[in-house]
Amino acid sequence: MKKEKRKIFFEPLDAYCSLFDETFTGFDVERSYQFCKTIAKNHYENFPVGSFLIPRGYRRFFYSIYTFARLADDIADSNNYSIDSNRRHSLLDKLESNISVLLTTQRINNPVFLALKDTIERKELPLEPFLKLLTAFKMDVSFAQPENWNDLEKYCNFSANPVGELVLRLFGEYNQMNIEFSNRICTGLQLANFWQDLSIDIPLGRIYIPKDVLKRFGLDFATPISSREKDKLELCFEYLIHRTREYLLDGWKLVLFLRNKRLRFEINAIVNGGVRILSKEKRLGSRLIRKRPRLNFLDYLLIFFNVFL
Repeated sequence: MKKEKRKIFFEPLDAYCSLFDETFTGFDVERSYQFCKTIAKNHYENFPVGSFLIPRGYRRFFYSIYTFARLADDIADSNNYSIDSNRRHSLLDKLESNISVLLTTQRINNPVFLALKDTIERKELPLEPFLKLLTAFKMDVSFAQPENWNDLEKYCNFSANPVGELVLRLFGEYNQMNIEFSNRICTGLQLANFWQDLSIDIPLGRIYIPKDVLKRFGLDFATPISSREKDKLELCFEYLIHRTREYLLDGWKLVLFLRNKRLRFEINAIVNGGVRILSKEKRLGSRLIRKRPRLNFLDYLLIFFNVFL
């Protein structure tokens, strides 16, 4: 089986974790945003990142937030074998320290932080969502299989939900009702991504399926799954996908309360992407432990077609 490789965009990581480093020359705010755009447009996701549905003037803000998260994820990613866990924690601590002083620092040469600082200041974003994301990446480095579904939701509260909060704040759409729907969408997307990556994560010992769910279906990934357990796998994955779909469909109600028409289109596209990847996961069934589903060009066409129905 051919294993998909993830591209690490940030080398050397030490430099990209520093607010100022002589490695970078000639980066002003505009060029920094262009750098972030390149990162965002050259990495596969199940959902559009700053797509044409977003007003042009807002896209750069999406790119800067995404690139910061991408940097942290590339540090925490267990597929990057060149960095041991202690080093990962150290680099994430460095990012956390720099985020905490970002708004009081004038001398910045790092394109990621230059663009991010401009975004935070222009849109008056709080730092807490960024710090939550870093907490999630630290949890990835010190991975522990969730005991139950509540553990999964707690993880998503750090790893995914802050992104939805930031999007709502960018558009001035943040309120208690909207954030609750947004959290459902973001949690659903995160869970869909977990099931999508089972064939990659299980061999690495990163099992996001809660222990009590595996026990419920009589499964144990500590030993190779036999062909006789195919039916158990099918039932387990059907259960996971059904629950995940409920998050997305419930959160989809968010579009009914958003004032910004273009943001409604974007959220529609994002949820459609999540639902579509879940459909592909369901079709694969037990084969999810061997094959990673992926959206293709036709899928994206259908997603955007459904947005305008």
